[in-house]
Amino acid sequence: MGFKKYEIFNVNNNIFGEDFVVYNYEEYEDKNIYYLKSKVIKCSCPHCGTISNSLHATCTRTIQFIPLHLKPTYINVNFYKFNCLNEECPIKVFRQDIKYCGPKQKFTYELKCLIFAISLFLSDETTSKILKIIGINVSNDTVRRLYQSIEIKDEVDVEEIGLDDVSIRKGMKYATVIYDMKDHHMLALLDGRDGKTLKEWLQNHKKIKKIARDRATAYANAINEVLPETLQIADRFHLFQNLIERFREIFKEEIPENIYILNGQILDEKPKEEIAKARVKKEILETLEYDDNPPVDENGQIIQFNDKSTDSNDKNHLVQAENRKKKSN
Repeated sequence: MGFKKYEIFNVNNNIFGEDFVVYNYEEYEDKNIYYLKSKVIKCSCPHCGTISNSLHATCTRTIQFIPLHLKPTYINVNFYKFNCLNEECPIKVFRQDIKYCGPKQKFTYELKCLIFAISLFLSDETTSKILKIIGINVSNDTVRRLYQSIEIKDEVDVEEIGLDDVSIRKGMKYATVIYDMKDHHMLALLDGRDGKTLKEWLQNHKKIKKIARDRATAYANAINEVLPETLQIADRFHLFQNLIERFREIFKEEIPENIYILNGQILDEKPKEEIAKARVKKEILETLEYDDNPPVDENGQIIQFNDKSTDSNDKNHLVQAENRKKKSN
């Protein structure tokens, strides 16, 4: 038997990309640190696209990464700044792009998504405490700043939108969310769901041709008032909801309340009740040694049992017999 040949898996390239190399790693009791160094010798200007190999400076950033072994993990990135060789370009110096982290950010994109996911269901302070348990150092103020920095970019020339109501505080406060039907990114988050704020928003978006919405009358009235020629489409969720409700009505009309089945056959009406009688073959009874004679004592005298409960004239016996008769009737 030969050894199985495994393919070499380059952890460095798959996690940090081909532009960086991990050249050192340090593990402490309270944190892990990866040291990365850039391998690029030239880079294109983000403004004019001119490729430059003119090195301007070397920079270092420390970014928090996904935790390993429940300990905070950081990557110390060594990257470059380049001089733009295009004299007409307004940007004279630009920095190398780090794909897994935005400029001036202290968290990787993956780590920010994890923080956002947990903060959706918890308060800022509780989110900070839970993240600390799994090895992510982030304060409650930082959590608040992260989701407050989210930008909702509106587009005046959008032609197809979807809208629905969302609960900001369940049962207390609602809002109207508007998104682009093509790539499903959010365009606006309006206060309330009564259609007033939607009318104001539609006034500035006259190019809309299609709107996917739920069955709220307030939305329909707002659209008909501002954009009467716009095609309104019921979203898939509410189409299924309408279909299910219609099926329920059909079932109530067509299917009877009670269905009777006898011997595997469905009956048109309720069957007659029959009292089952025990049937024992005579041959079986003859094989049984059964003595129906009254018991006797040593002298052959019949034993008499004095049981008050069997007295037909007993008061309790009469009451019980009357109750049994009423229950039977």
